[in-house]
Amino acid sequence: MSDHMRKRQGILIISDGLGDRPIKALGGLTPLEYANTPNLDRLAREGCTGNVYPIAPGIPVGTDVGHMEIFGCDSDKYYPGRGPLEALSGGIEIMEGDVAFRGNFGTIDEEYTVIDRRAGRIQDGTRELAEALSGMKLKDGTTVLVKELTQHRVAVVLRGKGLSAAIVPTDVGTANEGAKLVIPCPEDPACKEAAKTAENLWEFTRNAMEILKNHPVNQERIRKGLLPANVIITRGPGQLSTIPSTARQLGIRALCIAGDITVGGIARLVGFDYYVQDSFTGGFSTDIMGKARKAVESIKEGYDWVIVHIKGTDLAGHDNQPLEKVRIIEEIDGMAGYIMDHINGEQCYIAFTADHSTPCEARDHTGDGVPTILWGWDVRRDKTEKAGENFFMEGALQSLKARDIFTMQMDLMGFTKKRGA
Repeated sequence: MSDHMRKRQGILIISDGLGDRPIKALGGLTPLEYANTPNLDRLAREGCTGNVYPIAPGIPVGTDVGHMEIFGCDSDKYYPGRGPLEALSGGIEIMEGDVAFRGNFGTIDEEYTVIDRRAGRIQDGTRELAEALSGMKLKDGTTVLVKELTQHRVAVVLRGKGLSAAIVPTDVGTANEGAKLVIPCPEDPACKEAAKTAENLWEFTRNAMEILKNHPVNQERIRKGLLPANVIITRGPGQLSTIPSTARQLGIRALCIAGDITVGGIARLVGFDYYVQDSFTGGFSTDIMGKARKAVESIKEGYDWVIVHIKGTDLAGHDNQPLEKVRIIEEIDGMAGYIMDHINGEQCYIAFTADHSTPCEARDHTGDGVPTILWGWDVRRDKTEKAGENFFMEGALQSLKARDIFTMQMDLMGFTKKRGA
C-alpha cells in the first residue's frame, strides 16, 4: 500500500484558555469538570488523555506562542513578538525595520488612569477609529499604520529608520484598571534606537488620544452611555523574522477555522489555509455549530488537518465568569458530538486541547497544563472515564508539550518521517 493510501485525516478542536483551577462557586470543580459534556466524556473514555503544557510546566504563554506550538512551530526559535503576528493577521504587510505592537482600544480619564483596557469590549466602529489614525506622521518622519482586529483589538506599526522593539510599551496589564498608562521607555536606556522608538510611541499615543476624543464614533458611544474608545493601549512589540512553513515541511494541506483573526494569521504564517465568515466571531457569541459543519465539509473536501478554534472560554476566564465558561464548554461539547457523528472514525482522528489555561479567579494566563484528548479507532486508550483536569491527571499524556501532541497527531495521520534506516 502506498504512503498516500495509508495517510488519514484529523480534526483539532482548540478551546482557547480552557484550562482552569478548582472554583469554590462550582463546588471545587473546574468549569470543564462542572459542565455537562457527554461527547467530550466519550472522547476521553475512548481515547488518550492528559494535561499538556504549552511549552513547559509553570510557564504561562500568550495566545500567539500557544498556537505556534500547537501548529508545530518552535516559538523559542521563531517567535517574532505578538505585534508582528497581529499586524500580519490584520493584513498589514510588515517591512524590514518596522516595529509592530498589539493593542487595545481602551478607556482612560484625563489623568491617564485606565478605566477599562477594552473600552467595554467595543465591537462597532473600530474600523472608522483605526482609519482616523492610520497614516499619522510623527515629528521625525516615522509613519504609523493602524488596523482594527477582532472586537477591541488593534494592530499598530511604526515605520521609520533606526527603530527597535526593545521597549516597554503603554499597557498596565490585565486586571490592572485604576493604574496610570505606562509612559514608554527603552529596556536599555543606552540604546538610542529603543529610546527613539519609545518617544515615537508616546507621541503617537498622545496624538491618537486627541483624535479619538472628538471622533463621532466616541461621541455616539458617550450619548448611549457606553465607554468611549479614547486611547490605544499597546503591548507585545516585535520585529518580523522568517517563520518556516509547517505545512510545507510535512506535506499537509491544513485549514484553520477561527473567528479570532490573530489565530488565523498565525495559521497562515505556518502555511495553513484560513477560513472565517461573519458569524464566526472571536467573542462570546459565535456560530459554533457552523464551525462544526465547516470542519466536516472541509474533511470531505480533502483537507488533511482541520483546526476549529473557539475563543469564548478564554474571554470568560479573563472576565472571571465561570458559569459563562461552563456554557461555552457545553456548546463545544455539542460541536464535538456533531463532528463524531459526521466523520468516518476509522479514517479521521479528533484531538481536543487548549493553547493555555486562563483560570477564572486568576483572570490571566497561567502555567497550568491544559486538558488534552487524542481520539480515534486505533488510538491507545487509557483508563480515563470523564473529561476534566482532575480526571486527566490519570491519563497517559503526561509530561508532554503542545508540539509533542502535534507530532503525535501527524504520526497517527501518517505524515511523520522515520529517522534512521
